[in-house]
Parts: sequence; C-alpha cells; structure tokens
Amino acid sequence: MFKKPLKDIVFQDIHDLIHVHKQDEGYNLDYKGEPKNFDEFANKMIKIFTSFANTNGGYIILGIEEKDKKNKVFEIVGISKYIQNRNIVEWLNQTLNGNVEPKLYYPDPRVIEIPDNEKIILIYYIPESTKKPHFNNRESRYFIRQNDSSEAAKHYSIRDMFETTRRHYDEFNEFLAKRNLLDEESNDFALTPNSRKLATEIFTKDKEIPQPLFLLSFICKTPGEQIVSTHKQEFINWINMHSQGHQPIPNLSTFSMYVNEFNLHGLTTMSYGGLSYIEFNNNGYIERGLCDTLFWIWEPQNHNTHLLTLHITRCIGHVISMLHFAKKYYDYIDYDDEIVVQLNFKNVGDFIIDGMNNSKGRRDWRGCSFHLSPTK
Repeated sequence: MFKKPLKDIVFQDIHDLIHVHKQDEGYNLDYKGEPKNFDEFANKMIKIFTSFANTNGGYIILGIEEKDKKNKVFEIVGISKYIQNRNIVEWLNQTLNGNVEPKLYYPDPRVIEIPDNEKIILIYYIPESTKKPHFNNRESRYFIRQNDSSEAAKHYSIRDMFETTRRHYDEFNEFLAKRNLLDEESNDFALTPNSRKLATEIFTKDKEIPQPLFLLSFICKTPGEQIVSTHKQEFINWINMHSQGHQPIPNLSTFSMYVNEFNLHGLTTMSYGGLSYIEFNNNGYIERGLCDTLFWIWEPQNHNTHLLTLHITRCIGHVISMLHFAKKYYDYIDYDDEIVVQLNFKNVGDFIIDGMNNSKGRRDWRGCSFHLSPTK
C-alpha cells in the first residue's frame, strides 16, 4: 500500500491514495472520519485494532470520510487533535489499554498536518500480533478482519489464533535455548559462539577466576523470520555510520567496527583483542558482549584482600547507549513489533558492584558496594 516506512508518509501520499489511486477500504485498510459520538467511536476503534492484530495486520487512517457509499468515494476531512479535552493519541492509547486483553503493541502513529486546516490525519499501523487473540472487553468477543469489515471470530478461528501464538512462543524459546539464553541454571548459560571468545587479560592471568562477561540481547518476537540482509554493503555502511553518537556519551563509539566476520546467520564485529563484540543476525537479533572496562580485580589500600569488581555505572552506560542505537536500528530495518531486551551476567556471583561513588572521589568500598545475588 505504502512503499515507504510509516514515519516517511506525507500529506501528498494520502492525497494520492484517496484521489488518484482511489483506494477503497479492504482487508488491510480502514478509514474513519471525525467522531460524532465518542463512545461509539471508541467501540469502533477497539474492534478495528483488535481485528487487525488478530488477523494479518493493517492500516487505520483517521481523518478520511466516506462521502458516497455506493460509489466508494472518500474525502480528506481531518480529525480534531483533542477528544474530550485530551490529546487524541493519548485518548486512543488509554481507550485501548483499558479495553483490550492482552495489551496491544503497535508503533506510534504518523501525525500529518493538513494544509490550511487545524485538523490532522492520523495513520496507525497495527501489525499481526504474536500474542493473539486479543479480547475486546467492551463487547466480550474476539474480532478478526474479513474483507473490509471487522467481524466476530468463530470458534475455529479463535482456536487457530491460540495455536499460532503457542507456536510463536515455542519458536521464541527454542531460539533462546540455541543461544544458551534460556536456562539460567545451565553451566553454558550466556555462552554463545561469540561470547566464548571474550577475554580480559586481568582475569586470564589467574586461571582460578572464571572469565566474567556481560551480554545484552535484543530479540524479535518472531526469531524464525529473516527480516534483514546483513551481508549487503548498504547495511554495513549504515552500521558503520551509526556505531557512535548515542547517549550517554555521544562522542564515543557505542561499539567498534574493526573486524567483520560473516556467517550464514549474520554479521559480527569484534574489537581487537577480543574484549567486546556486537552481532547482527538476519532475524533482527542483536547481541552485545562486553568484558573489558566492566570487570577488574581491586586491591584497596590498607586492606589485605582483593575484590572482584563490576563497575555498575559503565554497565548502565552501555545499556543506555545500546537502547538509543537499537531504536534507530529497528526503525532502519522497518521492524515494528515487540522487542525483548535481555541482560545477562556470567560468572559474577563473587563480584561486588562498584561505581556508585560521588564526584568528589571514591567512597570507602565498604560503604558503596554490595554483592550480586545471581550466581551466573
């Protein structure tokens, strides 16, 4: 329907859709004009949103009104920015959150200004849900999309939706198991093909101390699908251009692009010395592995001991920076479904957390550190 991402759609695209292509409502498209009755409008929105999520997804364009039902003539009329003294986007979010189970996930809508008009056009894209069926609490029914309308689902359709969700759930867990990210009690937990290569000189000198590591994973809800080609030069160029410039330290690289390794699943870039890496898979999965600068052995003055230390501030900094990058990344590859973010630590059961000191200098280590509870 639209040959561009939702964020790039402009008024001319909507004008052409309505007046040039004369696009009718259908299986993946619904129009709605200015609401005349707010309660009735809320009911319609809940029904349409859940029907798209329960079927194959679709677009809802608010601000388009049917002028000639027989000939299917539509007109751009716009919709008010506020409903019942609330921003229309917030009003819709609250309406859906309070009346749909389980909760729906969908991208933020595209808000388009109409020339010489105070009203706007709102475009929502609702992807097919990996948690369907979604229940419409107001009507106590499940709805699916049929042709150009939202209809109550039959028993066999509801059964099939539950079965589809179960398969998604099993597929997701199978992927985590293959990456050793599912069973926290396993000795191989968090040991992936790339994390096994991580090494920090300070720990490799002492063979009695297992190598600690920190893994940050971004997992798409449908890890069995290929959604990006990581071998294309265009992709590599984009990654290189966006490897830095993210909070909390924009002028430093979020990750390095020194050594590129390709396999059937995607691309890995690893820093020299094997101190960190970032992996991009064709299914949208990102794995960030770190050991350098996060872990070390600290020997406090006047204390006849040594401390295995995790610097929590730097750890949080890496997480924030990667979250900023991931937001741009998934926008770039046009992935608009839910992402699971998983933080994993390995071999840190005997570590203390450091880095919570004030700007005037290091506090006494006994007053600013505490033991981690996980054993892996």
